[in-house]
Amino acid sequence: VLIVCPKLLGPQWKAELSEKFDIPAEVVIGKDLVTADLDEPGAIITTYNSARLYLEKIPEDRYQMLILDEAHKLRNLYGVEKTPQVAKRFRKAFEDRRFRFVLMLTATPIQNRLWDLYSLVDLLAVARGHENPFGSEGTFARRFIADKRNQARELNPEARDEFRSIVYGYMSRVRRDDANLLFPDRIVQMHKVDATPAELKLIDTIGGAIQNLNLLAQFSILQSLASSPDALMAQVLNMARNGTLPADVATAVKAIVTTMPRSAKLNGLGRLVDQLKKENPERWRLVVFTGRRETQTSIQTFLEDQGLKVGIINGDSGQRNQETITKFQKNPPEISVIVSTEAGSEGVNLQAANVLVNYDLPWNPMIVEQRIGRIQRLASGHAHVSIYNLMLRDTFEEHIVGRLMEKLQMASHAIGDIEALLQGSDIGEGDDDKAESFEKRILDLVLSALAGKDVDEEARLAEKSIEQARAELEREEENINTMLGSMDGAGYAGPRAPTLPPAVHSMNAPDFTLAALRNLGVRLTPKEANLYLAEENKGEEYIRLQAQTTSDLKSTLYAPGSAAFQRLVGRTLVGGLYEIEDLDANPAQVGEALARQWVEDFGGNPKQAEASEACRFFTGKALLRVRATVAHDSYERLVEVPCAPAEHHRNMGRAGFSPIDPTIEDPSTVGIDTNIISNDASRDEAVAEFNRFYLERREQETA
Repeated sequence: VLIVCPKLLGPQWKAELSEKFDIPAEVVIGKDLVTADLDEPGAIITTYNSARLYLEKIPEDRYQMLILDEAHKLRNLYGVEKTPQVAKRFRKAFEDRRFRFVLMLTATPIQNRLWDLYSLVDLLAVARGHENPFGSEGTFARRFIADKRNQARELNPEARDEFRSIVYGYMSRVRRDDANLLFPDRIVQMHKVDATPAELKLIDTIGGAIQNLNLLAQFSILQSLASSPDALMAQVLNMARNGTLPADVATAVKAIVTTMPRSAKLNGLGRLVDQLKKENPERWRLVVFTGRRETQTSIQTFLEDQGLKVGIINGDSGQRNQETITKFQKNPPEISVIVSTEAGSEGVNLQAANVLVNYDLPWNPMIVEQRIGRIQRLASGHAHVSIYNLMLRDTFEEHIVGRLMEKLQMASHAIGDIEALLQGSDIGEGDDDKAESFEKRILDLVLSALAGKDVDEEARLAEKSIEQARAELEREEENINTMLGSMDGAGYAGPRAPTLPPAVHSMNAPDFTLAALRNLGVRLTPKEANLYLAEENKGEEYIRLQAQTTSDLKSTLYAPGSAAFQRLVGRTLVGGLYEIEDLDANPAQVGEALARQWVEDFGGNPKQAEASEACRFFTGKALLRVRATVAHDSYERLVEVPCAPAEHHRNMGRAGFSPIDPTIEDPSTVGIDTNIISNDASRDEAVAEFNRFYLERREQETA
């Protein structure tokens, strides 16, 4: 699978694929995309920019499926003066049938212009090898657009039903209300604390010193300044050592930090913890996020001095991180507080927590959302989660960073799409990465504030832009609902989808795995629950029967869908042996005795009886593995076919007198007519239903 998404969503895709589906994935950007290839079935995740540059150079047989996340980036294919290159690139790839499957995901398929939906449907029609069902651009404009062609905001009321029918031939639409995703409510508030005189002096010292530094140095120093005095001192001392900051600045910072009292934020965090213990002594659990390791250490030491049990998550200790999470999630918890760096903001489930403190706020809003997403999760046991942004009062943290982030955090909760919110705002420049652009905008405002300029009006305009983007997105959603209506009874024009019975298993997957391996001569030694040492032909490996185990041993997963499980099924079936029972132990002798008995029954005197040939008749059941396939889909099931002797017999000549082995390879040797069995199996209701669907679909597609 090739997944194309905005840059910041790549790590989230990777984590979700691994966590929820056990699908391996790698994030690959730039020219490495041309050579990227996994050793096993899985996903390569890349950006729209990388795909635009290198899609045509990827080998044509590399991927079977393409997933386009935030696919509205391609909706300007028609109805605009200049078509984006990325949209052209993908249309050409679809035209060349580079992908067997194409899935496009978007929450905003239309931005007030009917040409947006025309463009997206056109891409999917091309991917299917069809003409655009809306017709040519001219036909679409005449039939469906009620206002001017270049505006295309109003749908012709008389064509509404036809419009919806065409769209729903390509779109499966799930509204937020339909999804019934019950997230806890989000309560966001600034937790303001008064800066100490020493902290104000640090801000003044840094504000004057960084104005002429390069962008990266400015950003690093300001982020450490907002984090903690310890983080700032570590940052400036390191920069002074490598010559990127004057030594006198580092000396001045060190002199302030080494003599200053406990920081205002630590005291504020302590008061917040006291408040939590007082308000909810039994159920509070807290996650504190910081971007700096020095700050993490300071917070951990401070909270442990207060008598709290504290766990940490950072990038240096994967096993310890998991132990921390396990202790945190126990009921009652063994630790009540986790202090995490950004290592805990992706792919980690901390839904036991009901309070999150941003000790220092990243200026990239997508990272802030990732942090919040660790505790504001589906199936959380909390009705709401509280988000506290810790701020130094009357500093750039409160007036710029906290102010804009609070507005974004609340708007994002209402809209459910932070990226669309950023795209819709006027903050920052360009369309490639609005999150990075927003980050740069905050940096500009902070530098101006530290230089003594009045930035209140600019911050107010930025707030207003966020609010306008939220209102516009809500209007868009309402417009889409009006235009597309509900999918209830909506015009899916294809054949009726097949109704297939659920599979009934005679063994569960773990039992099958163990029995099949032992049947193949593999020696299995249990090591712990669901983990075994498998030894075969002087080779050995550890195998596991579920996705996760508590062991760090490298092991191979045997579960439905995994490559190892599929290979095991193949090895089990390859024998091609059938079990039968011979009901006539000596047919020649029995036949001759029957002949003599017949002669004697009418008074004759039998002289000689000889059996010259034998016909084998089969009665019983045949269990068939039946598979119906088309180019891109298949359906497989076990079908039991009763066999009657009247249909299943075969004259074997004198060879029929020989005893039959208890296992055979060729069913015809016992009289089974495989053509009759195949015909009976093909009439199985479920197989016939699968075939019916694709025969009808073929007729429709070829038309």
